[in-house]
Amino acid sequence: MMVGHETVLGELADLADRGSLGHGYIFFGPDMVGKRTVARAIAERLESLAPAMMPPRQAASEAILVDYLEIGCPSGVSSIGIDAVREAQRFLWQMPGISPRRTLVIDDAHLMTVEAQNALLKIAEEPPASSLLILVASDPEGILATIRSRLPSIYFGTVSGGAIAEWLLTRDIEEKSARDAAMRAFGKPGLAIRLASDGELRGRLDLAARFLAAPAVSRRDVIKKIIEPEDFDFRRFLDAVVIILAWGIARGPGAKPPTAQERERWHRALRLYERETRFALNPRLQLEALML
Repeated sequence: MMVGHETVLGELADLADRGSLGHGYIFFGPDMVGKRTVARAIAERLESLAPAMMPPRQAASEAILVDYLEIGCPSGVSSIGIDAVREAQRFLWQMPGISPRRTLVIDDAHLMTVEAQNALLKIAEEPPASSLLILVASDPEGILATIRSRLPSIYFGTVSGGAIAEWLLTRDIEEKSARDAAMRAFGKPGLAIRLASDGELRGRLDLAARFLAAPAVSRRDVIKKIIEPEDFDFRRFLDAVVIILAWGIARGPGAKPPTAQERERWHRALRLYERETRFALNPRLQLEALML
């Protein structure tokens, strides 16, 4: 179910029904607000338009899409390379099996390397007639201007806490958990559902809170223990750190305002999170520097 972007989805679905969709779009806005969900919903709508003698409506209702491909950053990788884009090109140049369009969604498109974006440019310039390209990005400036100029951009903003809470209730989330998650999600439905149901995220948040609360005398030992596991994911840990710091400065009406130091640490964490996607950073050194 969609929450908060029904108008955008309705307009795009109407274009799909009339065969008037453009050849591509850039969906941009904050992380976890529903950009990728809308992109997939359009692909489902397209597959639902197949002739009645073919069975794609059943496939779409089961979320098994025939003419849909989504690519993004694999776990532990900080960029989308040219090999993934070349695979996507081959997908788009094939004729659809049941849908009027083959839909390619590139999630976190701003993380494509320049080489990968240059390879994608040909599709943006001369798209196959039966293709639909949707780039999902939190930072559209990370996408080459030559690509941005060829694709209309649609902004996705945050969603009201009340709407998110009601949406969570429809997903069988207990009411107290739904209200609490909606209040702490900064208007991001994707974050809200994770806060309400993702035990792994809650574990990372607890770990990030311990790191941030560690006294200076024991901070190095705490950091060493955090990064010690072989499956430690620096980007995911930074994600949790940013959330905890944001909660610290997003205080309700009447509360004591955050200090300049608290705001600065949050901004530094955000910058570190962004740099981690572009550079190979040493987690221990970066976490020590963050707490100076």
